[in-house]
Amino acid sequence: MTTMNITFTESAVARLTPSLKEPGTFLRLVFDTEGCGCSVNGVPTLWLVSETAAGDLSAATNFVPVYYKAKDEIFFEEHMKLDFNEATKSYILKSNNQIYNATMSLVDRRAAAHRP
Repeated sequence: MTTMNITFTESAVARLTPSLKEPGTFLRLVFDTEGCGCSVNGVPTLWLVSETAAGDLSAATNFVPVYYKAKDEIFFEEHMKLDFNEATKSYILKSNNQIYNATMSLVDRRAAAHRP
């Protein structure tokens, strides 16, 4: 697969900017399978993390880098859009072909020292 590309809408940028102001805060796209039964059943989720992991890949974006594990690449398309829905207070990850998650959460997984 080629590099993943994620376009952030203005509303997603506005909503994420305050969370990413802290130095050493990174954005990670995760195909979260915890509690889903098996590794192909998962939910795309955004995490705030305080470090990247060895082997992480970085999506090309119009905002900040989005890191992800190479093994998760198979679950996503090459071109996607990340939006924020003010009515539901959640993010939407979608492509021209599908909606990956219409109520995506932003989960703070940073070390306690990085949390405000």
